[in-house]
Amino acid sequence: MKQILSSKNNPLRHPSALPAQFHDLLESDPDLHWKLAKSDTLPLELQFDGRSLPFQPHYELQPSLQQLDRLASQTDPPPLLAVPALTPRILELCKQRGIAAIDLNGRAWLRAPGLLVDRPPLPGRDSRCELEPQNIFVGKSARLVRALLTDPDRPWTQAELLKRTGASSGLASRIVQHLIRHGYAEKLRPREFRLHDASGLLDAWRDSDRFAKRTTTFCYTGFSDSPLDLANRLQDWAGRESLPIAFTQWTAAWVRHPFTEPVVTSAYVSRLPTADALAAWNLRPVPEAGKLWLHLPDDPGPLTETQTHAGLTLATDAQIYLDLQSTGLRGPEAAAALREWDGFCKHFTNENAPGPVKASHFVLGPAAPEESADTQFLRASIRQDMVDAAQLLLKALQ
Repeated sequence: MKQILSSKNNPLRHPSALPAQFHDLLESDPDLHWKLAKSDTLPLELQFDGRSLPFQPHYELQPSLQQLDRLASQTDPPPLLAVPALTPRILELCKQRGIAAIDLNGRAWLRAPGLLVDRPPLPGRDSRCELEPQNIFVGKSARLVRALLTDPDRPWTQAELLKRTGASSGLASRIVQHLIRHGYAEKLRPREFRLHDASGLLDAWRDSDRFAKRTTTFCYTGFSDSPLDLANRLQDWAGRESLPIAFTQWTAAWVRHPFTEPVVTSAYVSRLPTADALAAWNLRPVPEAGKLWLHLPDDPGPLTETQTHAGLTLATDAQIYLDLQSTGLRGPEAAAALREWDGFCKHFTNENAPGPVKASHFVLGPAAPEESADTQFLRASIRQDMVDAAQLLLKALQ
């Protein structure tokens, strides 16, 4: 079998490099039997079940939504999109339009009368276009996506994104062009664009996100304040220390749109509290669980793109949604409820945000329908502290 060079060893920067590499791939394909044409412009033929099925290859380094729409109108012979690496988004767009697609990693989706091939990448292949971002949902690339999702309907310029995220002009240009090619964004004017498919972009981020890989989490427990009081203590501590903080997961979801009663306070921080601060809050470190989770992110993006509500600095709605995905305590349900809420990822002004909520404002009892989210949050927190106290008492008596 011939060796198919990956883009790491043989950088792919122009479509002219693709036909020769695809010729080698198809000639040695272990599953599919192809009859290769003498010219790159002539159709390829897939030999299947005694039939010969023609496909017209179209070699592209970075296919765009517009190119796919044009290919979808070609039917005789049907088009075959050939790219260095099929991204999940491009593959899904091809499936929606009935366009056969294959990449240099052996990933193939072929559709013809009486034929459906959906093959994963072949072992040992690692090809990609050098010009294409590897992952737009990590590091500084994620800062750009996060900023765009704070206000999906807003027109943006790259200059505004640079100022807001601290990304380089080169990176911003690559990410914006990637979003436009994949149909996530649309160009309005030469220097202006906006999101076109914010929901699809958030879906793609959710599917690729790995919370444990981008954060280091420290857990604490103890007989201390309710979740909301603890959040206010942390907010005050961050203010005194001039440290960025961003509450996320159940705490932030409840403040934004109450659904599940939170029993854990969680936040992104740039550094951990000192032992003296933890002692003052009656908290101690534990290997897991606990009632306080502090996340140290591998990139400061979650701490720089924030919103303020009820006197608390929160992560963005999109970030809260992502952070709830792989949690327990009904986190995914809270994430779904937050996303379905009409106010999700809507533009806000910090000037209109309410001030901090005080525990002395509330008493125990069932929450009335007209009560605010913060009132309901505090009631739930007090109930949980009563449960925690009962559990400690029972354990002491055993």
